[in-house]
Amino acid sequence: MELKLIAISDLHQGNPVSLPSGIEVIKQEKLIDNLLKRNPKAILLSGDLQDYSWILGTDQSALVQIKKLIQDDSVFNLLNTNTDIPVYYIWGNSDIMDSEKENEDNTPLTDELRRWFDENFANFINCHATIKYLEDIPIIGYNDANKTLGNPSGKCWDDPDLERDLTPKIDELSSTERRKAILLTHTPPRGILDFSSFADHHIGSYHLRKIIDDYQPLLSIFGHVHYCGGYHNYVGRTQCLNVSSYGLAVSHNILFGQSAFEIAINSKRKLEKTSMIVSYYQEGSKRYPFVEYRKCLVCSRFAPFARPQFKVCRICLSTRRIENRLKEDENSREE
Repeated sequence: MELKLIAISDLHQGNPVSLPSGIEVIKQEKLIDNLLKRNPKAILLSGDLQDYSWILGTDQSALVQIKKLIQDDSVFNLLNTNTDIPVYYIWGNSDIMDSEKENEDNTPLTDELRRWFDENFANFINCHATIKYLEDIPIIGYNDANKTLGNPSGKCWDDPDLERDLTPKIDELSSTERRKAILLTHTPPRGILDFSSFADHHIGSYHLRKIIDDYQPLLSIFGHVHYCGGYHNYVGRTQCLNVSSYGLAVSHNILFGQSAFEIAINSKRKLEKTSMIVSYYQEGSKRYPFVEYRKCLVCSRFAPFARPQFKVCRICLSTRRIENRLKEDENSREE
């Protein structure tokens, strides 16, 4: 039987966005409602569900407020009440309580919040460090690292726990199951759609990349790096999807267009089709897509572009920036 899935990430519910005058953005609950109307077999959600805990999470009394905000959140309720469409998910770096961003092991508030969420949102299936099945397809997930160490992108690229915890789980699968498995993480694999425009380098996980290289699952679905949201690439036979919301500069403010992907898997459990679902924003009387797909003048791939004047995709731009930085470093050493 063919399966239709929808993959999303980085909803960032509760993040206050200041919009320029005259700009209207499609409401997140309207977007989710439109996705559910496509009648997928399941939603795959790759972390950063909300920013309530990231912004407000200071102590036990704040935790009470955060639970209430999540309980009343229209997006979570919409996803939770559509019980015919389960949500397979993991947590991202913004899902950590603010006071515990720097902690590695002692995170009682974050742990309590996550337990509470699982108890109250039964349609959400937590995939962290375990194997969950969607019919005959294994879904294996991993939460983002708690170790942020003062860096907004965290230390997710160097968290050995991911490889240590997931490798024995994947080893439990037969070779047939591995070929149709889906990896669900917040962190990208190293070198794949993980170029951060803030850090100006790749920030993906070495350990996730090793797992993909070694086991070659069907799909690797992740978010976190908004600069590469809406792109897909391959590592061997594994298709990698960055489904984070796609950053778009409008009048010097940053809006995020949710880059949802629709995935069709055929009866032989091979990828039939992967396509991006583009959301819109309104400027005055005109309606614009957050991105449009066009051919890159450098690599010829069809890629998402946020402005008509852009001609080179973000993968080529990030490669160029890295090459320029290496040249600058080499020149400075020669001097």
